[in-house]
Amino acid sequence: MRRHDLTNIRTRSIDAVTGLRIRQYEQLTGTPVMFPVPLEKIVERILGLSFDWTEIDELPGEQILAGLIPEERRIVLNVRHLDLFKQKPGLERSTIGHEAGHWDIDIDRTSLHHPRLPGFEMQRSIVRRQAADRHVLVEVLNRAARDDRYFELYRQLTSGQDSPEVRSAVDRYQSSLLMPDWLIRAAVRDLDVTSWPALYELASLAQVNISNLITRLRRLNIIYLPEGSKDLYAGRDAFTGQKHLF
Repeated sequence: MRRHDLTNIRTRSIDAVTGLRIRQYEQLTGTPVMFPVPLEKIVERILGLSFDWTEIDELPGEQILAGLIPEERRIVLNVRHLDLFKQKPGLERSTIGHEAGHWDIDIDRTSLHHPRLPGFEMQRSIVRRQAADRHVLVEVLNRAARDDRYFELYRQLTSGQDSPEVRSAVDRYQSSLLMPDWLIRAAVRDLDVTSWPALYELASLAQVNISNLITRLRRLNIIYLPEGSKDLYAGRDAFTGQKHLF
């Protein structure tokens, strides 16, 4: 069950939740959080979740990086993609943050241990399908019109996917937890945010991938990146003012 309706949740509301988690960790440890944010310690000590690596089966066209088992308060990472996690710095941290977001702002935790009527037992494992090959989905859907077996496959492929609003919310959660507003603003105070090398250094400091950092900076209006361009501006106003010069 869903804990909240995430359809219209604002980024500042998510920032407030992740900011609270970080402050709780600081109070617990007596140490201010700096980059890189100690994600796993916050998730373990404040949210009370554990981690595990296991092999998660995937349907055709799926790529499941991780899942959440709420009843066991456990995040499981898919060992099938261990090489991918190694190849892409920051991916493991953002994936853990994504699943932590499901726990913290998405699922209804109060319902996990309620007595169940016969036939309505709690599903033991909830695995969010974080990516699927759209071409495979289209092909399966086309065949589903003629073959019930493909219809069942399509239903399985799509039933576990996060809705767009949930995906957006938990992705913003992981981004906010890994890159809290006050740490980002302090880090860019003396930084040339229009320099790609400088942003790559910041991404390395925060232990996030560059696309995650760019998305966060854009949401905070620290940078502006025109659609289809690699030119960086120090916020939308800087871009608008530049346009007015010509």
